[in-house]
Amino acid sequence: MIPTTTRSEHDRTIRYPREIAAAVTLRAACAALTCGPAGRPLTPAESVAVLTTSTALATRFAVLEHVADASGPDARSVVPVDAFTDRLPPALIGAGPAPDPDRVRTAGDRLTASWQFWRAGSDPEGCARGAAGALGLAAWCAWALGSDARAQTRAVYALETAADDPMASLVARLVRTRTRPAWERL
Repeated sequence: MIPTTTRSEHDRTIRYPREIAAAVTLRAACAALTCGPAGRPLTPAESVAVLTTSTALATRFAVLEHVADASGPDARSVVPVDAFTDRLPPALIGAGPAPDPDRVRTAGDRLTASWQFWRAGSDPEGCARGAAGALGLAAWCAWALGSDARAQTRAVYALETAADDPMASLVARLVRTRTRPAWERL
Protein backbone atom coordinates (compact mmCIF):
# COMPACT_ATOMS: atom_id res chain seq x y z
CA MET A 1 0.00 0.00 0.00
CA ILE A 2 1.29 3.46 -0.90
CA PRO A 3 1.24 5.86 2.03
CA THR A 4 -0.70 9.08 1.55
CA THR A 5 2.43 11.09 2.34
CA THR A 6 6.13 10.43 2.69
CA ARG A 7 8.66 12.31 4.76
CA SER A 8 12.34 11.63 4.34
CA GLU A 9 14.68 11.52 7.27
CA HIS A 10 16.78 14.45 5.96
CA ASP A 11 14.07 16.52 4.34
CA ARG A 12 11.38 18.14 6.41
CA THR A 13 9.01 18.65 3.49
CA ILE A 14 6.18 16.26 2.87
CA ARG A 15 6.12 14.45 -0.45
CA TYR A 16 3.01 12.91 -1.93
CA PRO A 17 3.18 9.70 -3.98
CA ARG A 18 2.28 11.48 -7.22
CA GLU A 19 5.09 13.99 -6.69
CA ILE A 20 7.53 11.16 -6.07
CA ALA A 21 6.40 9.33 -9.22
CA ALA A 22 6.65 12.60 -11.19
CA ALA A 23 10.22 13.15 -10.01
CA VAL A 24 11.20 9.57 -10.82
CA THR A 25 9.91 9.82 -14.40
CA LEU A 26 11.14 13.39 -15.05
CA ARG A 27 14.32 12.52 -16.93
CA ALA A 28 12.61 9.92 -19.11
CA ALA A 29 9.87 12.42 -19.95
CA CYS A 30 12.37 15.15 -20.87
CA ALA A 31 14.22 12.74 -23.13
CA ALA A 32 10.95 11.63 -24.75
CA LEU A 33 9.94 15.23 -25.43
CA THR A 34 13.20 16.54 -26.85
CA CYS A 35 15.25 13.63 -28.24
CA GLY A 36 15.03 12.14 -31.68
CA PRO A 37 13.61 13.47 -34.93
CA ALA A 38 10.61 15.78 -34.77
CA GLY A 39 8.21 13.40 -36.52
CA ARG A 40 8.94 10.45 -34.25
CA PRO A 41 5.82 9.43 -32.31
CA LEU A 42 5.94 8.68 -28.61
CA THR A 43 5.87 5.09 -27.51
CA PRO A 44 3.20 4.11 -24.97
CA ALA A 45 5.88 3.94 -22.25
CA GLU A 46 7.08 7.45 -23.14
CA SER A 47 3.50 8.74 -23.06
CA VAL A 48 3.04 7.27 -19.59
CA ALA A 49 6.30 8.88 -18.43
CA VAL A 50 5.16 12.27 -19.78
CA LEU A 51 1.73 11.93 -18.15
CA THR A 52 3.25 10.85 -14.82
CA THR A 53 5.79 13.69 -14.84
CA SER A 54 3.06 16.20 -15.67
CA THR A 55 1.10 15.46 -12.48
CA ALA A 56 3.30 17.73 -10.35
CA LEU A 57 3.91 21.42 -10.95
CA ALA A 58 7.56 21.24 -9.80
CA THR A 59 8.37 18.69 -12.48
CA ARG A 60 6.39 20.60 -15.12
CA PHE A 61 8.50 23.68 -14.41
CA ALA A 62 11.62 21.53 -14.86
CA VAL A 63 10.27 20.21 -18.18
CA LEU A 64 9.48 23.76 -19.32
CA GLU A 65 12.97 24.92 -18.39
CA HIS A 66 14.50 21.94 -20.21
CA VAL A 67 12.43 22.55 -23.36
CA ALA A 68 13.14 26.29 -23.38
CA ASP A 69 16.90 25.96 -22.83
CA ALA A 70 18.43 23.97 -25.69
CA SER A 71 21.95 24.83 -24.51
CA GLY A 72 21.27 23.66 -20.95
CA PRO A 73 21.83 20.28 -19.37
CA ASP A 74 20.73 17.15 -21.15
CA ALA A 75 17.68 15.18 -20.05
CA ARG A 76 19.75 12.93 -17.77
CA SER A 77 20.53 15.79 -15.38
CA VAL A 78 17.14 17.53 -15.09
CA VAL A 79 15.82 17.87 -11.54
CA PRO A 80 12.45 19.14 -10.27
CA VAL A 81 12.17 22.82 -9.41
CA ASP A 82 11.96 23.47 -5.66
CA ALA A 83 9.43 26.28 -5.24
CA PHE A 84 10.97 27.25 -1.89
CA THR A 85 14.59 27.65 -3.00
CA ASP A 86 14.72 27.78 -6.82
CA ARG A 87 13.61 30.58 -9.05
CA LEU A 88 10.82 29.85 -11.48
CA PRO A 89 11.92 29.43 -15.09
CA PRO A 90 12.00 32.89 -16.70
CA ALA A 91 10.62 31.34 -19.90
CA LEU A 92 7.36 30.65 -18.05
CA ILE A 93 6.33 34.25 -18.68
CA GLY A 94 8.37 34.74 -21.83
CA ALA A 95 11.52 36.24 -20.31
CA GLY A 96 15.06 35.29 -21.15
CA PRO A 97 16.58 34.19 -24.43
CA ALA A 98 14.38 32.87 -27.21
CA PRO A 99 14.07 29.09 -27.14
CA ASP A 100 14.77 26.95 -30.19
CA PRO A 101 11.42 26.96 -32.05
CA ASP A 102 11.89 23.44 -33.47
CA ARG A 103 12.59 22.04 -30.00
CA VAL A 104 9.56 23.81 -28.50
CA ARG A 105 7.31 22.73 -31.40
CA THR A 106 8.44 19.09 -31.11
CA ALA A 107 7.88 19.09 -27.34
CA GLY A 108 4.45 20.70 -27.75
CA ASP A 109 3.38 18.14 -30.33
CA ARG A 110 4.60 15.26 -28.16
CA LEU A 111 2.89 16.67 -25.07
CA THR A 112 -0.34 16.88 -27.05
CA ALA A 113 0.20 13.31 -28.27
CA SER A 114 0.52 12.11 -24.67
CA TRP A 115 -2.78 13.81 -23.84
CA GLN A 116 -4.35 12.10 -26.88
CA PHE A 117 -2.92 8.78 -25.67
CA TRP A 118 -4.67 9.36 -22.33
CA ARG A 119 -7.94 10.31 -24.06
CA ALA A 120 -7.87 7.15 -26.20
CA GLY A 121 -7.54 4.84 -23.18
CA SER A 122 -9.38 4.35 -19.96
CA ASP A 123 -8.96 6.87 -17.16
CA PRO A 124 -6.92 5.20 -14.42
CA GLU A 125 -7.03 6.88 -11.03
CA GLY A 126 -5.15 10.15 -11.07
CA CYS A 127 -4.20 10.29 -14.76
CA ALA A 128 -6.50 13.21 -15.52
CA ARG A 129 -4.21 15.55 -13.56
CA GLY A 130 -1.20 14.41 -15.61
CA ALA A 131 -3.13 14.70 -18.88
CA ALA A 132 -4.18 18.25 -18.02
CA GLY A 133 -0.60 19.05 -16.99
CA ALA A 134 0.80 17.72 -20.25
CA LEU A 135 -1.69 19.71 -22.28
CA GLY A 136 -1.03 22.81 -20.16
CA LEU A 137 2.66 22.48 -21.04
CA ALA A 138 1.68 22.00 -24.70
CA ALA A 139 -0.36 25.21 -24.45
CA TRP A 140 2.72 27.03 -23.15
CA CYS A 141 4.75 25.66 -26.09
CA ALA A 142 2.18 27.06 -28.54
CA TRP A 143 2.14 30.42 -26.73
CA ALA A 144 5.96 30.55 -26.74
CA LEU A 145 5.88 30.10 -30.52
CA GLY A 146 3.34 32.90 -30.98
CA SER A 147 0.37 30.66 -31.84
CA ASP A 148 -2.35 32.17 -29.67
CA ALA A 149 -5.19 30.15 -31.21
CA ARG A 150 -3.41 26.84 -30.64
CA ALA A 151 -2.36 27.90 -27.13
CA GLN A 152 -5.93 28.89 -26.25
CA THR A 153 -7.36 25.64 -27.65
CA ARG A 154 -4.88 23.50 -25.73
CA ALA A 155 -5.45 25.49 -22.53
CA VAL A 156 -9.24 25.11 -22.82
CA TYR A 157 -8.97 21.33 -23.28
CA ALA A 158 -6.54 21.13 -20.35
CA LEU A 159 -8.97 23.07 -18.16
CA GLU A 160 -11.81 20.80 -19.27
CA THR A 161 -9.69 17.86 -18.13
CA ALA A 162 -8.77 19.46 -14.78
CA ALA A 163 -10.47 22.78 -14.09
CA ASP A 164 -7.85 23.90 -11.56
CA ASP A 165 -4.72 23.32 -13.66
CA PRO A 166 -2.45 26.30 -12.88
CA MET A 167 -0.31 26.23 -16.03
CA ALA A 168 -3.29 26.02 -18.38
CA SER A 169 -4.91 28.88 -16.44
CA LEU A 170 -1.75 30.97 -16.77
CA VAL A 171 -1.50 30.36 -20.53
CA ALA A 172 -5.19 31.15 -21.02
CA ARG A 173 -4.66 34.41 -19.12
CA LEU A 174 -1.55 35.28 -21.15
CA VAL A 175 -3.48 34.74 -24.38
CA ARG A 176 -6.56 36.62 -23.14
CA THR A 177 -4.47 39.65 -22.15
CA ARG A 178 -2.48 39.44 -25.41
CA THR A 179 0.78 39.15 -23.47
CA ARG A 180 3.62 38.18 -25.77
CA PRO A 181 6.96 36.59 -24.83
CA ALA A 182 9.81 39.10 -24.60
CA TRP A 183 11.77 37.21 -27.27
CA GLU A 184 8.92 37.81 -29.72
CA ARG A 185 8.84 41.56 -29.06
CA LEU A 186 12.52 42.08 -29.91
